[in-house]
Amino acid sequence: MLGKKDIEIKGARQNNLKNISVNIPRDKITVITGVSGSGKSSLAFDVIYGEGQRRFLDSLPTFSRNRISQLKKPDVDFVFGLSPVIAIEQKRGLVNPRSTVGTMTDIYDYMRLLYATVGTVKCPYCDEKFDIKTSGQIIEAVLSLPAGTKIEFLTPVCKLYGETYEFLFDEIRQKGYSNLVIDGKRIDISEEIDIDEYCDHDIKIVIDRFEVKKNIEKSITNSLETALAVIGEHVLIAEIISEDVSKQVKDKFYSSFGCKEHHITMANIESHYFAFNNMSSSCRTCGGIGTSKKADPRLMIINHEKSINEGAFDPSVYNSRGEITYKHLIMYNIAKHYKFSLDTPFNQLPDDIKDILFYGTKGEKITIESPPNSNKRHWIIGRTIQFSGFVNQTEHWYRETIRKDKVNEAVLEWFKNKMVEYTCPDCGGKKLKKQRFSVLINDKNIHKLCWMQLTELYDFMENLTFPPNKKHIAEPIIQEIKKRLLLLIEIGLDYLSLGRRADTISGGEAQRIRLASQISSGLMGMIYILDEPSVGLHARDSKKVIKILNQLRDIGNTVIVVEHDMETIENADNIVEIGPGPGIHGGEIVATGSIDKIKKAKHSITGRYLCGKDMIVVPKERRKYNGNKLTILGAKENNLKDIDVEIPLGILVCISGVSGSGKSSLVNEILYKKLKSLSDPRIIPGEHRSLEGYEHINGIINIDQSPIGKSSRSNPATYVGLFDSIRRLFTETDESIENGYTIANFSFNSKNSGRCEHCKGDGRIVTKLQFMPDVETVCPICKGQRYKKDILDVRYNGKNIYEVLDMSVEEAAEFFKDKKNIYHKLNIMNQLGLGYLKLGQPSTTLSGGEAQRIKLASELGKIKRGTSNLYILDEPTTGLHISDIKKLLSCLNLLIEKGHTLLVIEHNLEVLKAADYIIDLGPEGGKNGGYVVAKGTPEQVKEVKESVTGQFLKQVL
Repeated sequence: MLGKKDIEIKGARQNNLKNISVNIPRDKITVITGVSGSGKSSLAFDVIYGEGQRRFLDSLPTFSRNRISQLKKPDVDFVFGLSPVIAIEQKRGLVNPRSTVGTMTDIYDYMRLLYATVGTVKCPYCDEKFDIKTSGQIIEAVLSLPAGTKIEFLTPVCKLYGETYEFLFDEIRQKGYSNLVIDGKRIDISEEIDIDEYCDHDIKIVIDRFEVKKNIEKSITNSLETALAVIGEHVLIAEIISEDVSKQVKDKFYSSFGCKEHHITMANIESHYFAFNNMSSSCRTCGGIGTSKKADPRLMIINHEKSINEGAFDPSVYNSRGEITYKHLIMYNIAKHYKFSLDTPFNQLPDDIKDILFYGTKGEKITIESPPNSNKRHWIIGRTIQFSGFVNQTEHWYRETIRKDKVNEAVLEWFKNKMVEYTCPDCGGKKLKKQRFSVLINDKNIHKLCWMQLTELYDFMENLTFPPNKKHIAEPIIQEIKKRLLLLIEIGLDYLSLGRRADTISGGEAQRIRLASQISSGLMGMIYILDEPSVGLHARDSKKVIKILNQLRDIGNTVIVVEHDMETIENADNIVEIGPGPGIHGGEIVATGSIDKIKKAKHSITGRYLCGKDMIVVPKERRKYNGNKLTILGAKENNLKDIDVEIPLGILVCISGVSGSGKSSLVNEILYKKLKSLSDPRIIPGEHRSLEGYEHINGIINIDQSPIGKSSRSNPATYVGLFDSIRRLFTETDESIENGYTIANFSFNSKNSGRCEHCKGDGRIVTKLQFMPDVETVCPICKGQRYKKDILDVRYNGKNIYEVLDMSVEEAAEFFKDKKNIYHKLNIMNQLGLGYLKLGQPSTTLSGGEAQRIKLASELGKIKRGTSNLYILDEPTTGLHISDIKKLLSCLNLLIEKGHTLLVIEHNLEVLKAADYIIDLGPEGGKNGGYVVAKGTPEQVKEVKESVTGQFLKQVL
């Protein structure tokens, strides 16, 4: 029997879908489109993907199902013609700061393997290079020495950043070693060691000493394994200590061992040696994250005008009041020794005294005396100590804390409030222990390769050559790396590097990385479901995604894309439009078929825009700025090339440019963080010289796509600030006044108030089952209405509090039309195309685009004339149909009319053509970007030949 040619969906009722039936052809590209909230994702992800995944999991044995969270059956009669389904969504979720582009694509695993197998070691003391050895090769070299030769194994060690040498010696003692060689001198660790803390010293541990004789292989092997593992560095030094061995024999041994001059080698290196997520390989200061925390003196002082005794310091750092403690004694004696008063206002203390308080006495010792008013004898009195300073103390406590297995959350919160994040001072952001960078390929260590742009890395791999004994090992690994790199470059991510942190890339970039990984798997007969793969792509690069989708289809897969991008829709084999409106007005099949059918369909909104019947019109004239401007001077963050950028205020300014040209670095890393750092010193802005003109703005608001709440209890009504006003109306009813109900009684979050205590105000009970998905049942007490019966009996205009939360924004606007403050906010949400959302809809069910528009509605609901705010929006068109973009632009204009400035990072040409001023970065992404290519009105930008954006603007203006 031949396989089905279509995926047949019968009776889909998931979310707002109205019992629809539709056929989707297999082995073709189908685009599901329609206005925002019409039910596209419900059909693609909840029905097709949900049912495909559920059936696949049902086919697994019980043992496997026990270890996988089970999926709920979607509300559909039947789906025929399914094969294994892979969904590539944009949902970022919680991104691990350890995750990078290299780990997401598995390329870094191949790179580690390459370095471990064919890397060359550079001697840390000189430039001599030698190959990585195995235990067998080292034992063979030792056994080649004449019988009776005495030999010693050593391993070099260095102290941990910010710790004392005593800390290092304690670690060595705990490992069971007692002999050291420090700067060439032999020292017994059990004796007191006099060492200068402020100098770097050459320290080696003596691991073992033995004589070459018969049957010694086992003893050498044990010594060798211990030496390599003692500090996890796999670095070994061998010294022949017999004086009767000839120079010729020594030279021959040292040449075969490693570095001829310094007698050092590296052995038994495996791929995990370069894994920054492996605790034995990661930098011990930052734990492989690349950033560490630094105590900031500014966060330790709460009032510069008070003296130390009056409470200038934050009490958690130094509390001047209360019983005399260790810190009081230190402070009293520092003041006495350095002759300053603890009653002098902090801002009048000399800089050298402040330096001692924060950074310590730098080796100078103080004898601790008892203050005259103290009756208690303290253990520290009479001792001579050196004070390390509050900054150094805090950093020491922080390092000690993060080395522990269990970390107290309250303690971490304290560190967060007293410290700022910065590049790790030990590894310089390289994440690995420094010995790892002695292993090279073509004179480059693994860190340098990870920070090459992908195109550069591909060229580097292409030109690598190896001697015959390494070629057969290296070539298969390099082929795998090149294959994966080529896919990333073809999909338009050539400007990224493998070391780029996953939490710094956009949802669209993450989705395209996963898409490239799927193609490299080479599977066929699959169903791929994608969520707006064009997000974050410049008009020039959307062709690259279309090419990749065609590749997936041509190797025998079915591709289903939820998309609004007109170019992707035009290139699809089949189109399904859901609508006609959002929410309760949607959920029906409006049109289905080829592009020509959609253009002719009577009720298709997409068709009207495709054939030009509807369009977003170009403004007749551009607004002039208000005379003030923000000026960023010397922007150098990431790939920005020391540029000066002027942002005119009081108008709609768009930052455009190809992907990776430096837009987010300029706006989010420099401008936003600099303005926020003026009130919060913990925020470190991106590299730039200065920012001028910030006195012209009152506030800065970043309207991004992060969720409006972390739990299902947060909802649009609470975020926009409607719910308090609605609850207040309920407290004014006769029943509430009679029963003495307050605003708290109408909250479903407050304990012992009006919520149903059986479900704790959630309306549902979740039961966890083994082998099956969690079962959600409606609460039997409140019947899903979240509140106690007596609260539900209170009615305002015929509706109780639950019925109000269950209304859509559109219905609620009609219901509250006589309440000006509530109606105003609901009307704004309606204008933004959010009329279909329910007031009490859990925030966890909202898309990134919906969350961003709710934030925008919240801001529009509270704007006042006379203030001048700067609003930053990063790609606000994500998830928006072109008809919704029209609504969005009219709402953005409301903000500008009230005197505010809008700074929008955008690729969408419909928004760019409506801008008053464009700053176009480029000309390319990555290292070839970071310049201002064009600036001015859209008409001026389109005339600049070098501007890629300008060439596309010509088509729409």
